[in-house]
Amino acid sequence: MPKIVVLSVGKIKDKRIASLSGEYLERIPSGLVSVERIPDQAGSPEERMEREGQEMLRCLRPRDRLLLLREDGEERDSAHFAKLLSREMESAAGRVVLAIGGPWGTCPAVKSRADESVALSRMTFPHEMCFLFLAEQLYRAFSILRGSGYHH
Repeated sequence: MPKIVVLSVGKIKDKRIASLSGEYLERIPSGLVSVERIPDQAGSPEERMEREGQEMLRCLRPRDRLLLLREDGEERDSAHFAKLLSREMESAAGRVVLAIGGPWGTCPAVKSRADESVALSRMTFPHEMCFLFLAEQLYRAFSILRGSGYHH
């Protein structure tokens, strides 16, 4: 069972982003990271956030640690992100879930369930790009933890 789960709203529609994201995820040692997707919802932004949030919450297990990607979360450099992942993987009773909300963000219930908020940047990115950047940072984090030359 993977220790880290990337939980993301929607399917990546841009084939170039999907391909590059897949390349980074494939470089991570087998079995460490899995991806779960929640379907995009219809309706107003508020309705979408609520429905997507409820789907996210259904995917979580009681012992999971939820790290929610948010632009107002705590920023870390790559080395500190690697340390965070290492610490979470060692201490979490369940899985470490990195969640990416939909284009409108996440509902209050998901925000309150989050154990920690993580920012990839203070800049706002489309959620498909967040998935790509997270995939690269996961690969980089595992490279740092293994001491490989990818991060220098």
